[in-house]
Amino acid sequence: MSSMKLELNSAQMSTHKRLMRRIVDFETIYVLCRDDRKGYLLLLALEEDHWRILESLAANHATGIMEELREMPIDKQGIEAIRMALKHWSAEKTPGRPAKYDPDREGQEIFVYHVYGGKTIRAIAKEFHMGPATVQKLLNRVRFQVADRFVSGELPLAPDAPNYDQNLGVLRWAAKNSNGENRARYMEFLKTALANA
Repeated sequence: MSSMKLELNSAQMSTHKRLMRRIVDFETIYVLCRDDRKGYLLLLALEEDHWRILESLAANHATGIMEELREMPIDKQGIEAIRMALKHWSAEKTPGRPAKYDPDREGQEIFVYHVYGGKTIRAIAKEFHMGPATVQKLLNRVRFQVADRFVSGELPLAPDAPNYDQNLGVLRWAAKNSNGENRARYMEFLKTALANA
C-alpha cells in the first residue's frame, strides 16, 4: 500500500476493524478527510484499476455504537459521491454563528468541490459560511500542497488516471502563481509530464 500514510494506533485499529480488513486489498490509499476526535475517515482507494471511496465511522464501545463502513465505487458519478460524502460530513456543523474552521479539512473539501466538482468560489463561500477571500485563500493553499505532492511523486499523474486534466490544471496554476525555485520546479515537472503523456 502506497500513498499518504494511514497511521492508526492500536486503539484506533480496534475501532476501525472492518476498514482495516478491507484496505489490505487496495494498492493505493489516499486520505481525503480524517477526524480522530470523532473517529471519522474518508479514503480514496485504488484496487485493480477501480477507484473507490471508503467512509468509516469508528465503533464506540462506551456507547455500544458499531463501526459503520460505507464503500462507493467511482464512476461517472464518482465526483458526486465524493461531494455527497463531504457534504454529509460538513452538515454536522452546528447552526448559528459558524465555528472556527479547520484549514486542513475545509481546505481539502473546498479543493475537491472547486477543482473536481466545478463549484464556484461564491457558491462554496455561501455553503461554508465564509467570505469568498477566505475560500480563495484555503483553495490556493491546498492547490500548492497538491502540486507539491505531484512533483514529489506522492500522488500519481498518469494520462489514464481519473481527473488527469484537472490535475494538470492544478500544476499549471501552481507554476503560474509561484516564483523562483518553486516555479522552475513546477514548470520542469509539467513539461516532463506532458512529454510523457
